[in-house]
Amino acid sequence: MNERRIDEDMVRYFIWAVANYFSITTSIDSEAGTPYLVDKLQYLDYTGVIGVSGNQKGAVYVTLDTDLVEYLLDVYYPNLKYANEADREIIRADLTGEITNTIAGNVRNFLGEGFLISVPVVFRSPGETMHLQRGIPGIAFPISWNNFNCVLVVALETSSQEDN
Repeated sequence: MNERRIDEDMVRYFIWAVANYFSITTSIDSEAGTPYLVDKLQYLDYTGVIGVSGNQKGAVYVTLDTDLVEYLLDVYYPNLKYANEADREIIRADLTGEITNTIAGNVRNFLGEGFLISVPVVFRSPGETMHLQRGIPGIAFPISWNNFNCVLVVALETSSQEDN
């Protein structure tokens, strides 16, 4: 019988990728809280999702509060404070997608070409709960950064193409 769950090394790669994103982008370290298993996710204000195929299948989710996204925009992109609200909304979504893509892309650098990632999809559904893609259970990692919170969810399993 083949084990189809993600392994500890992959989990470490994702935790490192989040820590790396915040420390390089902001010079402020993040901290991962105690992980927990989930089969559904309660979204914060902005959520980025990247589909994964190849050696693994499933998805990676990053869900963030508006306050965290706004802080990053105001501090690290100060010229955007003059944008109107409609444009800021688009920029918030873009930043959420960029964060999600950077995290998944950094993990891909470790796992190689067999870890195929999609373009991020970003949506706003604060407080909504949704079952994870394809019923693959996930591991949720609460992340604390600069007194803000977000959650990384890794819902992956080994693809059946590796079973052959």
